[in-house]
Amino acid sequence: MFFTLTFSAPTMTQSSRYLKGRQPVPRLRVELSSEAATLKHWHQPDKGRDEAWEIITSEGFTWRKRSLTSTMEKSWMLWTFVKRWLLALASWSWSLCRICLLPLIVTFHLYGGIILLILIFVSIAGILYKFQDVLLYFPEQPSSSRLYVPMPTGIPHENIFIKTKDGVLLNLILLRYTGDNAAYSPTIIYFHGNAGNIGHRLPNALLMLVNLKVNLILVDYRGYGKSEGEASEEGLYLDSEAVLDYVMTRSDLDKTKIFLFGRSLGGAVAIHLASENSHRISAIVVENTFLSIPYMASTLFSFFPMRYLPLWCYKNKFLSYRKISQCRMPSLFISGLSDQLIPPVMMKQLYELSPARTKRLAIFPDGTHNDTWQCQGYFTALEQFIKEVIKSHSPEEMAKTSSNVTII
Repeated sequence: MFFTLTFSAPTMTQSSRYLKGRQPVPRLRVELSSEAATLKHWHQPDKGRDEAWEIITSEGFTWRKRSLTSTMEKSWMLWTFVKRWLLALASWSWSLCRICLLPLIVTFHLYGGIILLILIFVSIAGILYKFQDVLLYFPEQPSSSRLYVPMPTGIPHENIFIKTKDGVLLNLILLRYTGDNAAYSPTIIYFHGNAGNIGHRLPNALLMLVNLKVNLILVDYRGYGKSEGEASEEGLYLDSEAVLDYVMTRSDLDKTKIFLFGRSLGGAVAIHLASENSHRISAIVVENTFLSIPYMASTLFSFFPMRYLPLWCYKNKFLSYRKISQCRMPSLFISGLSDQLIPPVMMKQLYELSPARTKRLAIFPDGTHNDTWQCQGYFTALEQFIKEVIKSHSPEEMAKTSSNVTII
């Protein structure tokens, strides 16, 4: 049986020939029955289109247009389910291998075998992969950090709880500036380091409030302080997005003057948030932060060839050196040269990688990792930067501002 079919539609013009018993041509399917031949042509969604044309030949041509949206949604849901199932299976397998590591080693010692050796390596890899969180996140240092969060006294503040997109409850503290022109004061979202809670940052935050005349929102990540959940890289990113979304809902805060501040691990969180929300962020300030976790691992464990490990070996990456390229808003980089944890050269490299037209590097020779804010001239540098950003509203004024290094 031989058919020659020629057809056209608003989205295609195609002529195809089908010979019974042969494979159909790509993107064309002909189904034969005793009474009719059915020809279907599907085109993939392109540039926002999500439709398909179906041509049925019976006693004549019947044209139908079918939406592919539901099919795509089902495929996406199926893939999401399979992905979660595979991740759960991998996690369960690693957990089982970690529990059975000692018996595996004993059995291998007695009987040998390549399969046992592979299982031992998988177990060790699972332990090291999971152990990365222990090395990075310290929500229980000091030991009372999860039980007691100090609160400010004698100043206007709010103790706030919000929910992230994945349903985790976060604790925030909002410190309100009540001086002159308070309604037009900038708001700083404060992302702290990898230990303690927001109450431990109150001395620093209160000095910011007084010296900079700003509102401050201090964020406890998931798993820290009174926030629920367990810390992870993706989790911290969701936390930062939730805080920014919350700030945008506040009618009493000036949404055109949102600054991000991040110290150490918080610097990586701030850079990520700024890279994804450049239209909502006025400027960023990062202090004593790193290029990425793989770079930090190479620095801290220089005796082991960590630099040769592929990225997928790291559970937490925080690739700030990549994301900083998307942060074109004014940026201030604060570096304490006496930092014994994060090499100060990383701050200089982030400064050099930044594409911002207005960027500053404030260097404090006596600044340590956590106490650079106690150095003389620290708040002066912050104040000058904030004033410069607020005054520079138009692109022309931003272009006139040249980059420089401030050594304090």
